[in-house]
Order: sequence, then structure tokens, then C-alpha cells
Amino acid sequence: MMQENISSIKALFNKLRFTVLFAVLLASALAGGALVSLIAWHAYAPLPYAQPDQLIWLHGSMVDDKDSVVMDKALSNVAAQYIARHDDRLSMAAPLHYGDALYMNHTSQPKLNLTYAEPAFFTLFEQELVQGRYFSQGQVDGAIPFEAVVSECFAKRYMPQLLKRQNHKQVYSMQLDQQTFQVVGVVACTQTEPQIYMPNRYTDVYVSFGHTIDTRAMSQAHISVRYNTFVVGRSTTAQIGQPISPGITAYLDTQFRAGLVDFGSALNNHVRFEYDALKQYLKGDIQQSSDWLLLSGGAFLLITLINLLTFYLLDIKKQQAQLVLKATLGAPLTTLRLAHYWQVIILFLLSAMCAAVLVELGVFAIQMFGAQSIAHLDWLQVNLLHYFIMFAVATVLALGFAVFGFKQLPFTSLYQNLQGAGKGQEKQLAQWFSVSILVTQLSIGMVVLSIGTWSAYYFGSQMQTPSGIDAEDTVFVARHQVSWRQDEAAIAERKQLFLSNLQALSSHPKVAAVALSSLNPFDTSYLAQIGKQPVKSAQVTMHSQLVGEGYFTLLGIPLIAGDTFTRLDSARRELVIINRAAAAMLGVGVEDIGLSLYGRSGQPFQLLGIVENIYSHSKGAPATVYFPHDYFEGNMVVRLKPNQSMSKLELSQVLQQQAHGQSVREVLGLAKHLSGLNQAAVLSFYSGLGLSFLMIMQVLVGLYGLLGNLALAQQPVLLIKQQVGATRLQLIIEQILSRLVHFGAAMLIATSVTLGLGVFLPTMANSLLFSYLSAVILSFIVLFIIEINHLRGQLKKY
Repeated sequence: MMQENISSIKALFNKLRFTVLFAVLLASALAGGALVSLIAWHAYAPLPYAQPDQLIWLHGSMVDDKDSVVMDKALSNVAAQYIARHDDRLSMAAPLHYGDALYMNHTSQPKLNLTYAEPAFFTLFEQELVQGRYFSQGQVDGAIPFEAVVSECFAKRYMPQLLKRQNHKQVYSMQLDQQTFQVVGVVACTQTEPQIYMPNRYTDVYVSFGHTIDTRAMSQAHISVRYNTFVVGRSTTAQIGQPISPGITAYLDTQFRAGLVDFGSALNNHVRFEYDALKQYLKGDIQQSSDWLLLSGGAFLLITLINLLTFYLLDIKKQQAQLVLKATLGAPLTTLRLAHYWQVIILFLLSAMCAAVLVELGVFAIQMFGAQSIAHLDWLQVNLLHYFIMFAVATVLALGFAVFGFKQLPFTSLYQNLQGAGKGQEKQLAQWFSVSILVTQLSIGMVVLSIGTWSAYYFGSQMQTPSGIDAEDTVFVARHQVSWRQDEAAIAERKQLFLSNLQALSSHPKVAAVALSSLNPFDTSYLAQIGKQPVKSAQVTMHSQLVGEGYFTLLGIPLIAGDTFTRLDSARRELVIINRAAAAMLGVGVEDIGLSLYGRSGQPFQLLGIVENIYSHSKGAPATVYFPHDYFEGNMVVRLKPNQSMSKLELSQVLQQQAHGQSVREVLGLAKHLSGLNQAAVLSFYSGLGLSFLMIMQVLVGLYGLLGNLALAQQPVLLIKQQVGATRLQLIIEQILSRLVHFGAAMLIATSVTLGLGVFLPTMANSLLFSYLSAVILSFIVLFIIEINHLRGQLKKY
């Protein structure tokens, strides 16, 4: 028995084509099923905190007089603090504000992630202290101490002496922007910190939330609604989706509207607040995606198993002569059956081992490429239980395949089976069942193959779309700005400082050109309303940029018509430039240069020029209006000479020669930044190629097995026809015509599905239909090549 088992296992390696194809397809299906199951579990698993179902966050929003949402998921700092302190339905609450700051008394002046919080935050999310204490909330006189708690990861990188100190009375301080804080504690660096605000997924420094509120300007604090301010807490009484206490809402709305009046705004906006589950906020997006992923993964696994079953049945029927001969020579059927079971189990376990490697690679890729946008993907881990389940499933599937397959080989009449083995006289799958699987497999294969081809074509073409700017050797320099005053003296001072910086950088041997820019070219944070008429209803909202002289030339943005800004235009502020997308939105062309356009306040602007769009995959080619820079910010785009580079420290040193207090907040390489924005297109392109490759393999293996089984079933009839005079060519043509009917039925189903997709995606219908035609042609060619190959093997030559 042992020798028969070993012999059957060795047979796997004697038929490498079957074994490799089977293992590759099964491993990909098992890995896909494991990954989507893992993501679904991650999406719905409870948060790793005490009483997770009671954790809530405050959903704040600003609405206009028509109840249309102006800002969603946004709060003012003062509202967050007031609600956290006064809503008695919260047993514990903490306001949060996420920001950043420069670590000024460090040689490299790194930009740190800063979280303004209250001590309750550490208790809520089980952030343990490594040493020291949490910062104080406030003193008797209302003053808030300038104390900070740093993360252990930050301390190891920038303050290692803090962790090594023996005398805990020794004081360590750090200057964050213009304020000095005393470090009073170190919190453990773990994965339990909630990733509530994705730009600040990990906190370097925690300080008191009270530092975010200027008590001398409370009116402005009430109307400063922000997307990076939150309230989180635990409640046993607050209802999910229900507004907070009416008294609190009424008070905050009154203060908000009073602030608008003090600011001189005529807007009739209101603020609203309600509680929602923290789990839904953190995992809502991935929950929606995981449902579809789980369904798709299950369908892919099912289709793969059906294809592999037909492929396996064809293989086992080829072994029938050998098995019947062994039985005739006296080998017990139990021994043969057990040896076959071991052969199939080993094949499935080998596939599961390959799947385990693919799962690890998949989790690594998901974490690497998704961590920037999806909260807590670092919680997505594979443990031994997951592998045990996968291997158990593989074993169960193997037994199912083996039992079903061996039943297709009846041993009731050994002589008859020996005579008929390999001639189509053995037990076959029902004809209708094989044809149904063939039609289903063909229709699904054509649809999925067309989608994969379309994905590769669509995202490949996007990868080839030019960005519209020359990003190589260009950096965006964000200065660390302290003063934001808008009086004439402050603006004149900032203008003079920029001119000094311009002269210093322009004379640097590594620098080719410099221009003012409020934001990096791909940042769409600023919005503006503009139109051909001064009335608001006739205006459109689009992205805006404040740029200085030489901006378009430096970035290589082509000028379609008109002219670009000069330094004098920044003083007058009477001109605008729009890009091609904005021109199309406004309905203006090159003949309209000099036309008056109007902003939100009705202020007229003369159209100075039209420039080409800039493009990135994640943001597209947004309509943008460019205003002359007003020196409110001193950020710059700097083009370096070829093969040159400048570090943040080097740029800071150049600027400090003009004004000692200057610092650089961030240096962003535009080429690298553009590559990051286009990363989704690259991933989608290769995903499309991978999906197309898998579907081609699926179609090949599935059709090979199905058509092989059908050919075996039809062989006796074909041989009789051949014996009574039919030629091989006539029989092949007859079978091809029969198969055309099956192909037509599959194409009818696939065409209906594809047309339905085209209706839902009208802008992509043409390219999707082109991809579908390619998939139909490829499926047609593969179907009939395999069919003719099987028929030629079954028919005799005369």
C-alpha cells in the first residue's frame, strides 16, 4: 500500500504540465479567497479597545439656509471642546485637533505630526506611558502649561537621551514652531493609536487641546470650522445617528452665527452635530469595499474550482486504463482508491503552500499601497489560525475532488472497462451538464477578460497621458510662516522678504529659476467662484492658485493664448489666467482674451491668458483659475539645474542668510509627488494585466477540460460515423458548427452583461466594447483550437 501511495505521488511530477497549471490556478484562487476573507474580517472585527461598541465620534457639519451641506465631517475647535466638556451623555470624551509643527531646536528641523488632545484620549485608547506623566490640563488661574508627551518611536529617533536618562528630574524641552514645550512623558509606540485623521496616522508629539483656542478671539474661533478637528468618546446613552443635546446645539449655533456677523459675512449658515459609531468612521469605507470583494473572491474561487474539476476529470480518465489493469492484476480497489486520494490531497496541499506565500505577499502589498488612504491596514495580519483554515479547506476540497473523480471510474466490469478505457465508453458527465458549464464558463470568461483588458488599456493610456508640467528637477518649497497679518505693512514686509529670497536662490549655483506659488501645482485645496456675470447663480466653483511671475515658464505649462503675470500684476490684482478645462467650463475661448470675469464678491477681473491643463491620475485635469500672488504666503517653486539637488537643511541655510528666523517647513519633489499621485493608475494597470492573464489561464484550462470530456463522450458516435463513410474533415466541421451554437449562447449572455455595464458607465462604453470584442475574438480562437485538437486525437486516420 505504501509503495502504491508513493508511486501515485511521484506521478504528479511526471505530468508537470497538469500539476503546474492546476497548482497555479488553485493557489491563486485560494490566496484570493483568503485575502478577501481577511479583509472582510478586518472590516467588521471589533475595535481593539475596551467596550468598543460604546466608542463614538462627533459628526459635525455646516449647512446653508437651504439645508445643503457646505462642510461635512468638520468642527471648530471651540465647539469640540465645549461638547466634550458639557454633554453629560458621554462618560468620557476627548476633543482632538491634528496638525504639524517644526522641531526648531533640532539640527534638521523635521516636520512633526502634532496631536492636540486631553488626557482622556490616552485612557480611551489605552495609550500606555513608558515613563513620566501625561500633560496637565490646566492650572487654577486658567493658564495651560506648555507641556508635551512624545511617542516612544519619536523619542528613539530624535531624543534618544530622553529614554536613557537616569535622573527623572532632568528637564527636556523642545521648540515646536515658536513655542517651547517641556517634555513630561513618553507614551508607548503601538498600533493601537486610532488613525482618525489619515495625514496624521501616527503622532509624534501630544500637547493640550487648550492650545488650539485663542480666548482673545472667540468669535473667530467659533467660525473656524476645520476638517482636522474631532471629538471621540464613550457613551452608554448617546444614540448613534441622533443629534446631540438641543441646548448645546442651540448655544453653539448662536455663537457661530454671531461670529459670522462679527466677521461681516452675510451667509446664513448653521452648524449641526450628531454622534456616530467610531468603528463606522474608521472602517466604513473598507466595509463597503469588503462586501464586493468577498462576493468577487467567492465567485472567482467557485469558477476556478469548476474549471479545475473538469480539468481533473479529464486527467483521471486518462489514467483509467492503468488503474483497471492494476485492478485486473489483483490490486485491491481500496489500495488504488487510497493512493489516488493521497495524490489529490498532496496536489491541493502543495497549492495551499503556494497560496500561503501569495497571501503574505498580498498582505504586504495591501499595507504598502493602501496605508496612506485606508485607516488601520496595519491591523491586517495573517496568523496561524488563518493558515490552518486555508489548509483545512484545501484538504476538504481535495477529498471532494478525489471521491467524485474516482466514482467516475466504475470497476463493476473490469474486462469491459479495460477494453473501453480511453475510448469514450466509460462513465461520463451528463451532456447537458457539460454544455451548461461550457456556456457559463465562456460567458463569464469573456466578460471578466474584457474588463481586465479594458482596465489595462484604460489605466495604461492614463499612464501615458502627459502631466502638462516639467516636474523633473523641480521642488515646491513651503516656508515656515509665523505672521499671517494682512495689513499693508505686513504684506510689504513679506514681499520684500520674498524678493530677497528670490535674489539669494537665483544666484545659487544649483538653482535655475524661482517663482512664487501659494500651493504645490497639484494641490486643489483652494476654491474660487468665477463667472462671466457678477451674480452668484451664474458663477461656477473651481480650483484656484495664487502664482507669481515666471510660474508657468518655470513649470513648462504651455500658454494657449494671451499672456502671463508680471510682478506689477500682483500689486493691481485685476487679472486672471484660466486653464483649458476652466475655459471650457466658462464657455470662453482664445478670442475672449480681455473679457471681464467676476468673482464671488462681484469684483471684475480681466482675462489675461489661457494655459494648458495639468494632469494627474488621482486628480485628473481640474478646472483652475490662477490669480496674481498677493504675498500672503511666501511658498515657492524652485527649478534646479540638471542633476542637482538641495536638501531641506541646505535650502533653510540659504534663506536664513536673508532673514535669520526663516525656516523651511517642507520640500516636495514634484516628480516624486506626481509619481505618487499616479500610483493608483500603475497598480490598476498591472492589476488589469494580472486579471487578464488569470482569465486566459482559466479559459484555457476550463475549455481544455470541458471540451476533452465532451470529446470523450462523443467519440463512439464519431467513430461509427467515420466507419460508415464520413471523413475526418466532415466530422470536424460538424462538431465546430455544433460548438458555434454554444459559443453563440455564451456570447449572447456576455453581450447583455457588457451592454449593461456600458449603460452604467457611458463615458467608458466605447473602450469597454472594444475590449469586449477583443475578448470575444480571443475566446473564439482558443475554443476552436482546443476543440480541433481534441477531435484530431479522437478520430482515426484512414
